[in-house]
This record gives sequence, structure tokens and C-alpha cells, in this order.
Amino acid sequence: MKTLLAPLALLLGLPALALAPALVRAMPWDDTEVAKKKEPITLLELSRQAKKVKVYQDGKLIASYPVAVGRPDSPTPLGEHTVHRMMKDPVWSSPWSARKVKPSPLGPIGTRWIGFWYTCGQRTSLDPNPPQFRPGACNEIGFHGTGRLKSIGKAASSGCVRMFDRDAVALYDLVKEGTRVRVID
Repeated sequence: MKTLLAPLALLLGLPALALAPALVRAMPWDDTEVAKKKEPITLLELSRQAKKVKVYQDGKLIASYPVAVGRPDSPTPLGEHTVHRMMKDPVWSSPWSARKVKPSPLGPIGTRWIGFWYTCGQRTSLDPNPPQFRPGACNEIGFHGTGRLKSIGKAASSGCVRMFDRDAVALYDLVKEGTRVRVID
């Protein structure tokens, strides 16, 4: 009898205490026992030689994008890195002048920024005890869109990883701060 009355009692707002605890737990709309979905572990693997970034989730390749990497005189740093900063619609500030450029899919850094390496003075994010990143005080390298479309597939940047802006947007949606970035030759 309680089995038939339980849904009716809940709909009428009657106290759940009147129902047998086992029946309340068994209700199909009870979300207390719904298993929480485990967030996938994401890894970015950037090959300087292949000029591609591959995205793995839980060890499975889910995406791959062509990129431009750093020139031989300013290479993209090898090693294990971590995404430390992400920005939508970043304003580009020229390191050579006071010029600032608003975000644009064809601008110098497109519409997304994913920072994964930085240097503050003589110390870098790869140090055993890295310095704290401070925007404006530290130099940074990251994934970003670009208006220099012909540079994709080449070693053409000052260390950053240039991408077609649509690919930078897609990559941005797959990662978060703390995502591992492996840069290989």
C-alpha cells in the first residue's frame, strides 16, 4: 500500500518521513544516488617537428590541429608544462611598441589565449619552484589564433604556438587551467 501512496504523497507535498525510507530511496526521480560523471584527464602533445598539437582525453586521441611553432632562434620550449592562464578575446600588446590590437580572428593573437610557459626575469615556469606568474611583469608563451595564416605548418613564431582561430577556439573549449602540455621535438 505504501508503494502506491509514496508517489502521491510526494506530489501532494506530504512529509517524506511518513514513507518508508527504503521506498523514498527507490524513487526513480531521487538523484541522491546518481553517480557523478568523472571528468576526463586531458593532455596536449605538441610536436615541434610535425607542427601539430594532439589532444588526448583519458589516453584517447580526440583532436589534432596544425600549428606554427617557434623559429630555431626562439623555439617553443620543450618539456612538460601546465596551462596556467586562459583568456577569451585577449588584447594584444606589441612587445616592440605601445601599440594595442583588439581581439579579432585575424588579429595577432586571435580570440583565444592558452598560456603554458612563462619567464619572470631569469626564472621560468619549468623551475622546480617556479615564480608566480604576474601579467605584465612576466613573458609568456601559449597557444593562440593568428591572422598570419600562411605561417601555420612552419617554424615561424617567437615561441608561441599559432593556430587557425577556429582551431584555437575549439582547443580552448577542451582544456582548462591545470591541463598538461607536453612539447616534444
